[in-house]
Amino acid sequence: MRGVYLLLGLIVGALAVILIVMAMPGASGLMTAPTPVPTATPTPKPTRSPIPVDKKYTSVHDTKVKVYFKEYDEIREMYLEEYMIGVVAGEVPASYRLEAVKAQAVAARTYTMYTIRHGGCSKHPGADVCTDSSCCQSFETEEERIENWPEEYLYYYSVICKAVMDTAGEVMLYDGKPIDAMYHASSGGWTEDSDHVYKYAYPYLKSVESPYEEDKYQDMQKTFSREEFVKKINAAYPEANLQAETLAEDIAILSTYPSGRVESMRLGGTEAAGTKVKKTLGLLSALFTFEVTDTEVIFHTKGYGHGVGMSQSGANGMAKQGSTYREILSHYYTGIQYGIIGQY
Repeated sequence: MRGVYLLLGLIVGALAVILIVMAMPGASGLMTAPTPVPTATPTPKPTRSPIPVDKKYTSVHDTKVKVYFKEYDEIREMYLEEYMIGVVAGEVPASYRLEAVKAQAVAARTYTMYTIRHGGCSKHPGADVCTDSSCCQSFETEEERIENWPEEYLYYYSVICKAVMDTAGEVMLYDGKPIDAMYHASSGGWTEDSDHVYKYAYPYLKSVESPYEEDKYQDMQKTFSREEFVKKINAAYPEANLQAETLAEDIAILSTYPSGRVESMRLGGTEAAGTKVKKTLGLLSALFTFEVTDTEVIFHTKGYGHGVGMSQSGANGMAKQGSTYREILSHYYTGIQYGIIGQY
């Protein structure tokens, strides 16, 4: 009987092995490929369709301008509105709301006509304007636009073109003449009177509130070591005679404008305008405060640029609130009217 039981045990064990093998993949005796693991298909970034642009600027006017291109050291003649496309692309983010981009187009066109009326580009004889932003206005070529908008070039290009074409020939006027339409990236909450920054007091460049700014420049910081700060200030203002050890007692903001920008600052044995301190230290704005620590001088700034005229960030904020481009422009440029080139 013991032998019988042993035989039955061997049979049961063999059957169990057979059942286990049959349950395994490939039990039919054929080799099967492992079941592939599903992989996620990359989702392409959506590309917005270009905005239809149905207005030809040459039907409004055919003004041409002579533009000095600093990259090529040459003057090229081109249609004003063709030039505007490059300027608007270079001066304001194409991601801004369309009404803000339109406001920029009118401001840039007005600035160009004002410059032409007053003798053209001051640095490049024979040119009406140039592509140097420190002299006239920024300008982006087609190659630069493709590089800057690699995934949505057609859409952003259509935004710029529509802003330019829908306002073709339109300029801002004061007493029937194009205004000096200054603009800047961000005001920090209030723009500035022109004579607080430049020589002239223009009635259309008055300080106004800019409440809808949403940008990184609302709270910026620049830090200098005490020694670095002293070196920069004494080089620009030798009569300051600052010493690193006594900075906390030797520097102070003496006065500010209603906008909050620094009018005058005490620097040791001298005083300096806030705009000049801004330039000397490379600050983003004259709307600043500062603190002196044991080892550093820390400047806190709001806004970016000179603060005169239209705030581009504020214009975009107004556009988000539903303002039209003319409402934006009339807010930032006091008492202006509008006209079309060749008709004013």
